[in-house]
Amino acid sequence: MPRRDGGRERRRCGHGRGGRGSLPADGGPCEPAGIAFLDPLAHASPELVWGLVARGIGVVYAIAFASLTFQVIPIAGREGVAPVAELMAAIRRDFTAPRRWLYFPGLLWVHAGDRWLRGIPWLGLTAALSIVAGGPHTPLAFVLCWALYLSLDRAVVLVYPWDSLLLEAGFWAMFLPALAWAPEVAATGAPTPALAWVFRLLLFRVMFGFGKQKFAGSTRADAGFLQGFAIRQPLPTPLGWLAHRAPMWVHKAALALLFVIEVALPFGVFVPGPASVVFALATAGLMVAIAATGNYGFFNVLTIALCGVCFDSATASAPLGLFAPSLPATTLALHGLVVLHTFGALLCLPLNTWASFTWTLWPWWERALPGMLRWPIAVFRALQPLRWLHAYGVFPPRSAPAIKMSPALEVTWDEAEWHTLTPRWWPTLERSPPRWVAPHHPRFDHAIVYEATGFHEASVLRNLTGRWDPYGHARCSGAGRLMRRVLRGELRSRLFFGDSLPASHGAPIAARVRMYMLEATTPAERRASGRWWRRTLVGPHLPRARADDDWLDGRPPPPESWSPEDWRWIRRSRLGPLLRRAAAGEDPHALVCAETTELTPADVRTLWDEFVPMFAATDRDDWSRLPALVERVRGRWSAGQIDRLERLIGRYALLGMARCERLFVAGGLRAILGRRAAPLDVETHLHLNLLVRHVIGEGQAAYEAMMRRPETAAQWLARMSLRSGAFFEAVLRPERLAHQAQKFRMLASQVEVRGWPRPSARAAKLAAWGAARVRRLWGAFAMIECLRGEFREAVWAETPERWPRFELGADLSLRVLDERRDEGSHATRSRGE
Repeated sequence: MPRRDGGRERRRCGHGRGGRGSLPADGGPCEPAGIAFLDPLAHASPELVWGLVARGIGVVYAIAFASLTFQVIPIAGREGVAPVAELMAAIRRDFTAPRRWLYFPGLLWVHAGDRWLRGIPWLGLTAALSIVAGGPHTPLAFVLCWALYLSLDRAVVLVYPWDSLLLEAGFWAMFLPALAWAPEVAATGAPTPALAWVFRLLLFRVMFGFGKQKFAGSTRADAGFLQGFAIRQPLPTPLGWLAHRAPMWVHKAALALLFVIEVALPFGVFVPGPASVVFALATAGLMVAIAATGNYGFFNVLTIALCGVCFDSATASAPLGLFAPSLPATTLALHGLVVLHTFGALLCLPLNTWASFTWTLWPWWERALPGMLRWPIAVFRALQPLRWLHAYGVFPPRSAPAIKMSPALEVTWDEAEWHTLTPRWWPTLERSPPRWVAPHHPRFDHAIVYEATGFHEASVLRNLTGRWDPYGHARCSGAGRLMRRVLRGELRSRLFFGDSLPASHGAPIAARVRMYMLEATTPAERRASGRWWRRTLVGPHLPRARADDDWLDGRPPPPESWSPEDWRWIRRSRLGPLLRRAAAGEDPHALVCAETTELTPADVRTLWDEFVPMFAATDRDDWSRLPALVERVRGRWSAGQIDRLERLIGRYALLGMARCERLFVAGGLRAILGRRAAPLDVETHLHLNLLVRHVIGEGQAAYEAMMRRPETAAQWLARMSLRSGAFFEAVLRPERLAHQAQKFRMLASQVEVRGWPRPSARAAKLAAWGAARVRRLWGAFAMIECLRGEFREAVWAETPERWPRFELGADLSLRVLDERRDEGSHATRSRGE
């Protein structure tokens, strides 16, 4: 007999079980047929849905580990570009046990040798395949996959969005029900509703995160975003290269569709039923389109796998019952973890992917928040090493020119002819074709885009957006470390440059990295000439170097060489107790050589009696005489002595920061907002560090007076500038600062576009107010403006800077404005071009 409610028969117009195809008791109208047909998808069997989702994550784990099996040793082995054994030794040097295990968890503490490092991806691949096969062991296999992949974070720096997504999804997959043995694809049960919502929220955060990052602050002038992005993306495919030539209306329509999928539709994930299914199908379609035009590792496969959670409406519609007293203790613990994770997800939702690793470490939290409100930051900071929570979103909203800035490593065996080394997947030469490579992720090739723009280990922006550990503040970028390996004949793997670096030639005698601009040819040009790109030499990247050049040293730096804005890490390190003693008023000279055997009292005397007095009559705010000063310093002291002088200045500066910090943070949030002045009114921790360095330059007596009475530091503010504070670094490590100055000028040439619409007076005023507040949060932005005007002399780069300029066209595309081409650009082509 048909069921009746209130004496009236309950009619059905759909197939969903108690779903959206049901009529309400008052006999309302049926859902439209265009929505009702989605009901069967929205109410699929929970066991089937979660079986597919879990196996999908297992497949992605298998892809990720398989991709790393042949990359991890060339990158992180003992003869690799960045040996992880050196990093683990540095962590032991800088952090005490058990802190170092909590800050940097992983299986590399067992052993960091090549055999174990090579075995980790193979173990992970085996565990991942066992997930695909199914069985009662699958939750344990997920634990093993997550632990093994997390362990590789130190080795290959897993910072890409898909790395973060896999680690986060893999963390929660450990709590999913076991899978049935293949060929059955279902799970043995459905997860708790709370866990189902974690996965839905994760999918929302990924898609909406990319959308808000892409569209927040965009204007009409950014409507041509995809036209430039098709070429600028890290590794475009042939279809992506071709899509760049599509009519502008196609790019505008695609951008509008992207807005709908990434900004509007993600909210459907919170409405179990057809709305979720529409979002999932649209997202999967977008992932297919992205995979067709660009190479983003396993991101597309993983996102499509996660879309499956939208097809289980039954579990998502069930009451959460988070803390019901009848629940088992393990389930209550899981629900508590879900609540904590959800709170953290809301906190970091406004951030981008790269801020995921640094936001809890930003030094201004202690100024901005009262003590009672800092506990969430401390909790998520403690849990961050587990990589269980991330922000998502890359690619800023502003349209950019359709070019690729391609750094080319060039070597010579005779100082007469230069040979270009060509990565396998990254385009370098005119005939370098775009290729399909995903879901494999060629990590070296993909990282070149960040090397090209300067967002790497040597950037002053390292603390704002970067990796989790503090060792990104290196003397040189990854390209510099790679140059040293090439020059020493130690780069034996073909992973990086294939056959373009012939082993039969031996080690080159010199190398350099120059920057080329690649512009896509037309399909007709490509068919006629075989060239995919027009290639123009536009400037330097790294100067000519030889194997023994000290500035190529890429070893993990000690704490005194870390960024001052990594203040949290510095206080966590072995220097932390010394900083606390300095803050209490202890003699800095008695502390500066503690916790190290490499710095001696003789080095301290050299610093105060010889090095600092050398510049007593020098205007440290004027860097025009830097080349002569650098030559003078290097003629007097060896590379090892210069290294010790740099470290001593760094230590004295940190001890001074600790002593003066209470006067700086006393202004609190009101000082950041510009409503009051702190007793020591400097903008940021970086400015505080530079102030102390300025005082060091005034001599030992001035520094000692400041350490006795920290309030006297304020008297030096009127005389101090960013240049005077950074003067010693410019003298001791000019190559690092010169490289960054060149990168900032290159980026400015692409941002300062002719014809770009001017903001309204109100928008300009709001932007100026916001910029002033940001400058009191991160000192790196002030350093960018400072460095942009420095290191213009030819001595810092044998290749002239001829950065291209651009203008906004009537069709909203960005065209090259300065058409000058270096006359010798084609003369330096690789012999193989």
